[in-house]
Parts: sequence; C-alpha cells; structure tokens
Amino acid sequence: MNINIAHLFPDILNLYGENGNIKALKYFLEKEGYKVTITNVTLEDELELLKYDFIYIGSGEPEYLNLAKNKLQEYKNDFLNYIKKEKIMLVTGSALSIFDFLNLYEINEEPDFKVADVSATTSLCNGVIYAFQNTKYLIKSTNHLLFNLETGFGNNNTMLEGFRENNFYVTSLIGPLLARNDNLTKYFVKLLIENLNEEN
Repeated sequence: MNINIAHLFPDILNLYGENGNIKALKYFLEKEGYKVTITNVTLEDELELLKYDFIYIGSGEPEYLNLAKNKLQEYKNDFLNYIKKEKIMLVTGSALSIFDFLNLYEINEEPDFKVADVSATTSLCNGVIYAFQNTKYLIKSTNHLLFNLETGFGNNNTMLEGFRENNFYVTSLIGPLLARNDNLTKYFVKLLIENLNEEN
C-alpha cells in the first residue's frame, strides 16, 4: 500500500533541518512495510490537497513565510475541507503563523524571539517530548491544545502549547520534532495506517 506525503515548500521553509521530520516519518512507515511517496511542493505548483495522506510544512524566515501564506490562502476552502475530512497535516515552528487565515486559532507576534529547550507531555503518546523553540510567533488561542510544557513557552503565557483540530496539528516546537521523538512519530504512523484502512 502506498502512502502519499506532501512536503510544502521545502526549498524555502526548511530552517533547523525541518526536513528531518519527513525523513523520520518515511523511515518508520517503511519499517511497517509501506511504500512512501514524497512530493516536494513549490510555490509554482498547483495543490490538490486530497490526493495526499499527510501534509507537512516547517519553519522559515518571515519573507518566505509571507510568500507561502500568499500562495496557500488561495486554497482556504480546500484546507478546511481537508481538515473536516480528518486528513492529517502537521505544521511546525514559525510556519504556524501562516495558517491564521483559516480562522481556527489566533497568533501572537512576540517583540523578541522566544528561545528554549523544551520538554513536554501530550495525550497523543506516552513519554516525554523533547524539542526546541526559536520563534517570534506563538499561538494566542487556548483551545484545542496539544502539549503540556514542563519547560518552554506556551500559548498566551500559559504552559500549554499548540493547536489541534481533528488531524490538523500545529506547534511552535522544532527539533526536528519527529526526528527527536520516536514516540510521537509512531503516533502519526499509527494514525496514517488507521486512516488508510478506513478508506480501503
């Protein structure tokens, strides 16, 4: 069975080696016997979101985040439909600032960079999550939270971080997040396999 993954704009949004998230996901899926096709999407490409089982977008500099946002806003209804259908999407680091156009969460742009080594827990999987933060963008909304932080910076000056709506996951945490946390990667692998089995 083939799993189709879209990596949005890896040529311009790949600070801190964020492509390691895709490498980790591919590694664990192939260990489970699945064939993985990764499509690197550029600003020039048309997007057919529903053809992908998993969509990923990572950190970048502000000028590139703005370019990505200008492109992706054209697909607002497609993204909302993707989320409604419980397809899987992961947004990490500064890329969370792009998707406020969906009106699912609000963003705070901090006056200074928030930098921290992070340890956290999550209801998604057992064990500690280890990560890093280096961002001026944090989620303001305090609903649909993702992580309980022991160290680091959470939403709206809390120790709760991230956002989740169905299988749309948004976090300021980098690391790369999946490459550093096998437990979290295995959660997404299990979720992908369950989704595929339901579709077939």
